[in-house]
Amino acid sequence: MKMRKTAVWQVVAILMITMLVIAGCGKNNEAGSGGSKSFTIGFANINDVYPYCVKVRDYIKEIAGAEGIKVVVANAAGDVKQQNDQIDNFIVQKVNMIAAISGDLDGSVPAVENSLNAKIPYVSLLTHVNTDGYVYVGSENKQAGEVQGEYLAKVLPENAKVLYMTGQTNDQQYIDRKAGLTAKLFDVRKDVQLLAEQSSDNQKDKGMSLTEDWLQSYGKFDAIIAQNDDSALGAVEALKAANRLDGVIVIGIDGSDDALASIEAGEMTMTVFQDAKSQAQAIVDLAKKLRDGAEASSLENINIPFKAITKENLSEAK
Repeated sequence: MKMRKTAVWQVVAILMITMLVIAGCGKNNEAGSGGSKSFTIGFANINDVYPYCVKVRDYIKEIAGAEGIKVVVANAAGDVKQQNDQIDNFIVQKVNMIAAISGDLDGSVPAVENSLNAKIPYVSLLTHVNTDGYVYVGSENKQAGEVQGEYLAKVLPENAKVLYMTGQTNDQQYIDRKAGLTAKLFDVRKDVQLLAEQSSDNQKDKGMSLTEDWLQSYGKFDAIIAQNDDSALGAVEALKAANRLDGVIVIGIDGSDDALASIEAGEMTMTVFQDAKSQAQAIVDLAKKLRDGAEASSLENINIPFKAITKENLSEAK
């Protein structure tokens, strides 16, 4: 009888140990699967022709890769409809989050709505869209214009004459950057004369050709203000070719590698630095929150301030 009781207790003990081991393994597997849960970002670039956009994209891929997050990319080559189609393709692929440099204030609305209807969070990088429900990551474009204006208001001579090359005039980025510049330069320095404003489509070759035209039209001017670095670099090339760079202030926006090199060489005067790496980190941080179980509705916009970069503080942008 005593031997039978001992055997029964031995069986019970073995069963209890087995159950504890199974439970423990279950917890470990659950933790392991949670930590290595697959997550994919669909990144839709508006145009790979812009070095800054490519820089942000590459940082996203690098930082996300280090976190075990996959990134699939698309390039719309400046075509908003194509970008919308590419985002629809991301939806079909069932990515976990869409991040896009949205191509148009109104034209990108379908991309946002389709993503949200598919229960996929949409993050717009650098640009806003005329709808609700998405998360914005970037630097506020009005502030970029303000930084340009504040700098020029200090350094321009009395009765200065300036030229302004811009992005596409139907772009909210153009509107905001011009508003900031106007508020901090033209509204403050009434003596400063704007000789001309024209779109260079934020492209280097068009910035160069536009500056060549201005050199023919205007005998003297004190500054060329560009809404991005590529256009400013084009202006520098045209001024150098005409032996007119000395005495002309050339400023841009972005803090691209080429712009920083130009400032170091004493060609461009200033750029308004937007931090591509911090913007990319913010995108990945949002993805990590979603991967770890956060609700999309809990995500908040992330603003990363601009900064004026000249030769004197060049190291702050590197």
